[in-house]
Amino acid sequence: MATPLRLSYISGGYPVWALEAGLAQGLFVQHGLALEVTATGSSTVQLAGLREGRFDTGLQLADHVVRATAEGCPMVVLAAQSHAPDVALMAAPGVASLEALKGQPIGVDGARSGYALLLRRLLLSRGFGPADVMLAEVGGTQERADALRQGRVQAAFVNPPLDRGLAQAGFIRLTGTREAFPDYPGPVAACRREWAQAHPDVASAFQAAWAASWAWLLDPAHDEEAVALAAQRFDVPQAAATAVLERLRTQGLPGIDARGLGVVSELVGEDLAAREAVPDPASLLWPRGA
Repeated sequence: MATPLRLSYISGGYPVWALEAGLAQGLFVQHGLALEVTATGSSTVQLAGLREGRFDTGLQLADHVVRATAEGCPMVVLAAQSHAPDVALMAAPGVASLEALKGQPIGVDGARSGYALLLRRLLLSRGFGPADVMLAEVGGTQERADALRQGRVQAAFVNPPLDRGLAQAGFIRLTGTREAFPDYPGPVAACRREWAQAHPDVASAFQAAWAASWAWLLDPAHDEEAVALAAQRFDVPQAAATAVLERLRTQGLPGIDARGLGVVSELVGEDLAAREAVPDPASLLWPRGA
């Protein structure tokens, strides 16, 4: 009998392609897991659910893991969710530069989440004063795209493929995460350390199923099925999905290590009052140092 595993994620799109593939192909079931998937649309909601035990694991940026651990809820990384995505900073028509965003609302998931902290650092380096950086907590990537279209914010980080629709509608791409933050790692699958220690077999089964999902996605023999799945689940043209899949194949299986987590820890440490609370990056990998 399959073991229930409550998994949550914040935003959809290509970063959850492996998850969709694993579900569609029954790979989690093959590894003895019955996934109960929840899209939270908010990192705040997701972290609260993980802290309170309503979710067993979650797909999220690595800074959530570092911050939660530093603030008394030890977490560990089970696997890399995906490669570091090229999340576009999209701006309203007429906003032609980062400098034009001084004093303008910028939509983010959470004001203290990883990309928001990186964005704040980037804007301050461009001569913004602290009062010039106006971050508005909006929610997941769909919510941020909607807020931009509705004029509630003047810019926002938007995951592919939603950024392409905005560009076609006249919105402007100011930069992207790969360009502005090349050393920042991609999102991860993580859980509370206490949960992993109490359910080591389930955590290991998830790691195996996750690796199998990525292996299936990157296998050229599955291109037709994988592209059709993306077109259906992400509402993208098959040609666009094919191009993304080809790029993913050149990148290979995503990974996360202590060095990448160290980059995140440094950033989060700048935002924490007690910097000494930032955990050792190697301790955030499960099993330790894996």
